[in-house]
Amino acid sequence: MDDQTIGSDDLVYRAQAIAAGLTDTGLRSDVRKGVTERVWRGVYLPTTGESAKSHTAKLERYRTTVIAATHYGGPGRTASHESGAAMHRIPMLEPDLTKVHLTSSSTGKTLTRGLIHQAALRPSDIVEIDGIPVTSLARTVCDVARTGSLRQAVCVLDSGLRLGITEDELDDQIARLRRHHGIAILRSAASLANGLSESIGESLSRLVMADNPAIPPPELQVSILVNLNGEKHVRGDFGWRDAGGALRVVGEFDGRFKYHRSNPFGDRLPEDVIYDEKLREDAIRATGSRVVRWTWADALRPKVLHAKVIAALTSAGILA
Repeated sequence: MDDQTIGSDDLVYRAQAIAAGLTDTGLRSDVRKGVTERVWRGVYLPTTGESAKSHTAKLERYRTTVIAATHYGGPGRTASHESGAAMHRIPMLEPDLTKVHLTSSSTGKTLTRGLIHQAALRPSDIVEIDGIPVTSLARTVCDVARTGSLRQAVCVLDSGLRLGITEDELDDQIARLRRHHGIAILRSAASLANGLSESIGESLSRLVMADNPAIPPPELQVSILVNLNGEKHVRGDFGWRDAGGALRVVGEFDGRFKYHRSNPFGDRLPEDVIYDEKLREDAIRATGSRVVRWTWADALRPKVLHAKVIAALTSAGILA
């Protein structure tokens, strides 16, 4: 079983196992041996024998817990909030994958390993993913946004816009949720969201830079004409221009080692990817632009990121 593609078909339900001749003693024994893990009461998942260390692997295993909890709870419960986002595979900032979130129109309560939120959902607010009902993309990102911090809210709204949510859909959900807890955070986040940010790291970086008034707002996904075996356009995550409109500084968030799959380079050798990135960066510098790079560690330490960006802008003459 591949940790990247776990789904409903991989789950083993106690009733089915007993019907097939297994016993509760045998099921418990398999859990102790590490052959299976109990993801929810009466629901088991065969293991690969390796711990799920990457963020994606953990997210996929969490999805099976959401599927199991939704099936176990019976009809009328819809996976929502962080659980809905996991089912949609919506990128989030520091999601809590320890609890399952479900929404029911009839009741709300706290479970040992989850929460049932009471709220009325329209038919258009519910879709089916991997055989279970899940709140729609627009409803999901709004529910996540209004129950987290402002940074988490902006990041998930950025993700939703990037995945195709329209401004009208967002406005519709905000109007529907106007009397719900967290609506103020949702509204504030909606005013800051931008679907041009292509990753959670870029969204977070944008928010961190905006906290420092000395850093001018950057242009997102800036197009740069470079010479790489012939002229071609490449994109920089962030760009700053001088008073004459010339691109002078390109900012690049390097987050390939976090919030990615176990192999961040896909089928390519890491050294090949790094070499190609060096050629790309050299080509950008050859246009007269400076390149400033930062990592997750930098984005999570505002003073460090601010200092890097300000130094590059000052060196380029954009800041005095």
